[in-house]
Amino acid sequence: MKRCPQCSTEYDDKVSFCAKDGRSLVTRGGIRTKLCPHCANSIAEDALKCPYCKADLSSTADPQWPTREADTVEARLGSKKHKTSIGSKAILVAGLLVFGIGVFLIGGQRQRSESQSLLEEKLAQLRDKDQKIQTLEAELAQTRKELAQNSTQLVQLKNKLEESQKNLASTQQKLNRTAKEAERLAANKTAPATKTASRPAEPSPPASRSGGARSAAELGVYQTIRPTSVYEEPSASSRVLSQITKGTRVNVVRSLGDWLEVRSKRNNPTGFVRRDDMTFVTKAN
Repeated sequence: MKRCPQCSTEYDDKVSFCAKDGRSLVTRGGIRTKLCPHCANSIAEDALKCPYCKADLSSTADPQWPTREADTVEARLGSKKHKTSIGSKAILVAGLLVFGIGVFLIGGQRQRSESQSLLEEKLAQLRDKDQKIQTLEAELAQTRKELAQNSTQLVQLKNKLEESQKNLASTQQKLNRTAKEAERLAANKTAPATKTASRPAEPSPPASRSGGARSAAELGVYQTIRPTSVYEEPSASSRVLSQITKGTRVNVVRSLGDWLEVRSKRNNPTGFVRRDDMTFVTKAN
């Protein structure tokens, strides 16, 4: 085997020059070597650059490598220093241990004191919050009580309002009946003595034997001669069922003195109208 003296690349014996740096190859046993002053690898004696650490060897002085005697002296000094340092370290460790225990005790006492203060502060805050909650609960109970009272008063006012509305409706009905009665009386006073030719005349009922009561009216179809009211009973003080306009035709099913019981063509409940407000049209079929 051959070897390049510059880069230490090995080649076959048939090769004469290095493919990297172009130097002539020498046999492996005939190369004189030395140690690289930077990496201590074996390199050619005339090498200008270390093939391992790539250090430039042309301008660098060879370093002084330590000898075995120097190593022995340093080892002895190191052993003495080591023995001395063990005692110092033991003293240092003991001092640090004592210091740590003292710090722990002082810190623990301080920490307990701080914890006690913090606990008392938290308890005070909890008491304040509890007192606030109790105050809010009392205010809430008072508010609920006032709300219940207001609700009761509201129900009472509502009942009074409904009663007032009923009284007002009853009074309105009485006023309506009074107005109708006044209108009827006024119409009776101003009505002509004779009926018009376009409307059939109502036959006069025969006089009764007693001379005071009116005879029963003929049943059949009647027509209103003026606006009138339909009452629930044959009395002006009874409830008004409806209002009939002038010219409305109704079926009379019964006669009770001054009142006629009528039935509408829409099969509504029967009611009573004044006989003087109606005029006979035709008999019932």
